[in-house]
Amino acid sequence: SPDGKEKTIWGKEQIAWFKETVEASDATFKILVSPTPIVGPDRSKGKYDNHSNTSFATEGKWLRQYLADQNVLVINGDRHWQYVSVDPVTGLREFSQGPVSDFHAQGWNQEDLRPEHKFLRVKGGFLAVNVYRENNEAVIEFTHYDVDGNEVNKEVIKVAV
Repeated sequence: SPDGKEKTIWGKEQIAWFKETVEASDATFKILVSPTPIVGPDRSKGKYDNHSNTSFATEGKWLRQYLADQNVLVINGDRHWQYVSVDPVTGLREFSQGPVSDFHAQGWNQEDLRPEHKFLRVKGGFLAVNVYRENNEAVIEFTHYDVDGNEVNKEVIKVAV
C-alpha cells in the first residue's frame, strides 16, 4: 500500500505506549533497540520493511523527529553490516551491530559511504555499550568490534550531570 499517515509499522496502541513510557523516563541515556533501521540508510531496492525506507516515510519522519526530541539513541539489530549513522534533519544517531560472522556480512557496498554515515564496515563483529559516570559527566560508549574482539570504532557521548 502507498505511504501515508495511516500506514504504520507500530500501530496506534504501540505508539501511544511507547510515547508514554519514553516521556515518563528520567534516564540520562535512552536507547531504543530496533529490529530494523530507523535512520539507515537501507537498501532502496527490494526493501519495504522499515522506517528508513520510502514505503514507511511518513511514520519514519515522525519517529526520527520524536526520538531526536526525546534524546533517544537507536541500536539497529538486523542489518548485515556495521554502521553509525546520523540523520541529517534531526541529528538522531543510530548504531548497527552487524552480523556476528564475516560470512554473513552482506547487503551493502563498502564503497557506498553516504553523508549520514559516520562509520561503515561491511564485516562481522559485535557492538558493546558501556554506560558510566566520570567526574561530573554521564558517559555512554558505543564500541564496534570485529569477529576477533578487536575494536574497530568507538563513539563516546558525554552529558554533564
